[in-house]
Amino acid sequence: MSFRIGTDIGGTFTDLTLSRDGVLCGRFKSPTTPRKLSLGVLDCVALAAESLGLSTQTLLGATGIFVHGSTVATNAVLEGKVAKTGVLCTAGTKYTLWRGEGRRKAIFDFTAPPRTPLVRPSLCLELDERITRDGTVLRPLRDAEVEAALAELRALGCSAVAVCLLWSVRNPAHERRIAEIAARAWPEATLSLSSEVQPVVREYTRMSCTTLNAMLKPGVARYLQDLEGELRAHGLRGEVLVVASDGGVQPIAEVAERPVYMLFSGPATGPSAARHFAAKEGHESCLLIDMGGTSFDVSTVIDGQIGMTVDGRIDNHPTGVSAVQILTLGAGGGSIARVDEGGLLRVGPDSAGAEPGPVCYGRGGSEPTVTDAYLALGWLMPERFLGGRMQLGREAARRAIAERIAAPLGITTEEAALGICRVVNERMVNGILEMTVRKGIDPRQLVLVTGGGATGIAAMELARELGMPKAIVPAETSVLCAFGAMNADLSWSCVSSYPTSTRAFAFDAVNAELAGLLARGAAFLDRLAVPAEERRQEVFAAARYPMQVTELVVACPQPPFDAADVAALGTEFHRQYRARYAVSEPGSEVELVMWYATARGLTAAARPAPDTSATRALTSARLGTTPLYDAAAAAYREALLLDPAYLPYDTAVPGPALIVAPDTTVVVPGDASVTARRGGYLVIEFNG
Repeated sequence: MSFRIGTDIGGTFTDLTLSRDGVLCGRFKSPTTPRKLSLGVLDCVALAAESLGLSTQTLLGATGIFVHGSTVATNAVLEGKVAKTGVLCTAGTKYTLWRGEGRRKAIFDFTAPPRTPLVRPSLCLELDERITRDGTVLRPLRDAEVEAALAELRALGCSAVAVCLLWSVRNPAHERRIAEIAARAWPEATLSLSSEVQPVVREYTRMSCTTLNAMLKPGVARYLQDLEGELRAHGLRGEVLVVASDGGVQPIAEVAERPVYMLFSGPATGPSAARHFAAKEGHESCLLIDMGGTSFDVSTVIDGQIGMTVDGRIDNHPTGVSAVQILTLGAGGGSIARVDEGGLLRVGPDSAGAEPGPVCYGRGGSEPTVTDAYLALGWLMPERFLGGRMQLGREAARRAIAERIAAPLGITTEEAALGICRVVNERMVNGILEMTVRKGIDPRQLVLVTGGGATGIAAMELARELGMPKAIVPAETSVLCAFGAMNADLSWSCVSSYPTSTRAFAFDAVNAELAGLLARGAAFLDRLAVPAEERRQEVFAAARYPMQVTELVVACPQPPFDAADVAALGTEFHRQYRARYAVSEPGSEVELVMWYATARGLTAAARPAPDTSATRALTSARLGTTPLYDAAAAAYREALLLDPAYLPYDTAVPGPALIVAPDTTVVVPGDASVTARRGGYLVIEFNG
């Protein structure tokens, strides 16, 4: 008996999914514990163990793989809870972070304050060294100057150092020498070298990524050590893996050295899970919306391919890290509603989080939230929240909405609650349009897949607004990212900068670079003892037309390259360029700027547990009726209460209905119907 566990820490709830010998056997939610996040994880493990009649020690002792996703790195940057960091750079480059891509985000808005750099120039110390673009040492590095710079940063209170020297992507010797000096002169400092963290062309991106890595390294290392320590203390003997920004998973030791690759860890596994369920329904393209307690995430899968980017950004600081393309908004169940000084209703982006949480949680929250509005309109059942483990206060929610929203606006409590929902829905629709229409994607051609505990309530109203006829609601919707984490592939990626072009391709040099990248990927898979049949390695190129400043990432043939491979690479770039921009220049040469290699160890997705319900019939699924506020009719209607565990397969049940699972609630409008599928999901479609 071997268990595999996937966990995901959100701003309000911590989620866990569990499989035994490749078969799903449970999903669980518990409030996040902000003061010590590992406690919320252990609370979920305890719930899982209890459901199986086991102790926590026994469950963890029989767990072979424990996968963890978290927004801890993201939150650390956004909240400024990072190590004070200094930068060592080449003479003449100390203002790189300060200048960035321009001092203003909106260049014509002269009232906007200038952007704040990751590190101010006073903490960026220049070294009188220089390596040229071909890797030749023009001015040697002086040890005494490095020692003096390290001593100065130490005196300024820094505890972390980012080293980013010009053209270290071609010759890292100077950066490595600095690491040797620092290990002797200042061993307590955490050091990040750009040649190891992100050896990409473009100084700003490389310095930004390296600085973020240095800032995060101490805190993330402590967090991961604490998590692993708690798990080991409670009996875990298996491997602990962490979700990376590209949706794959890596051992803790890898992530602790490169925590910048964990920046987008939390929601990164959602799209692969969404693709899994969309494929079951026969769709290759889907839109995933994931609404939790704190945020709302949007991502896409087009023709079976998850949307990816190599321009991942945090608070508009570039990382250059390959990441799942996700748009995150401050629009969750805990988003706080208020009337501003001008008499307008605002919702979010600030959230009540897990502590104190929405007013209805009864934990001291006093400001009404989206969850309070859902409860006030009858879209949540107070006695069935979290399977009855947590009771909600409907009257407290209505009172808060009446006093803080309805009274100032001179409207009824229902109108105020509905207004909160419409405002937050509008923000979510705008986010969806940003990820679809503004990228040339028609959302009406996609199937909607839900993730997150709160999404099932808003899903069909969002679908209506976007013209989408159907939504898929997985049984694991409230823990979708934890489900994705449990099924995620092992993944490792690296990058090399060796510019060339299709017209004058440097075959020997590029093939040597790629051989080195692939060898490093193979070594990663070797360390984890991945069988040969489960290994996949791929190579990609960042390509552009001459004189352009942005690239497209194009899949490459397996190296070593010959002339036919280079021609095929150019053809694929022209095709992708036309698909993206509606124009192309097939006769033009293509510049190949950077090379990416990925190594994956494939993981088989856990299978749904056999259906053990004695009967699946509408009579068994009915739990009664409940008054539900119908937004279209502006009145309450009597709606069916349904248990999804007993809904008959492939039989459409008309709305209005409230589907109440132990970990989520789904609203089926009066003009829609819901159908249960054997693949472990629901399909909700508008009638006609």
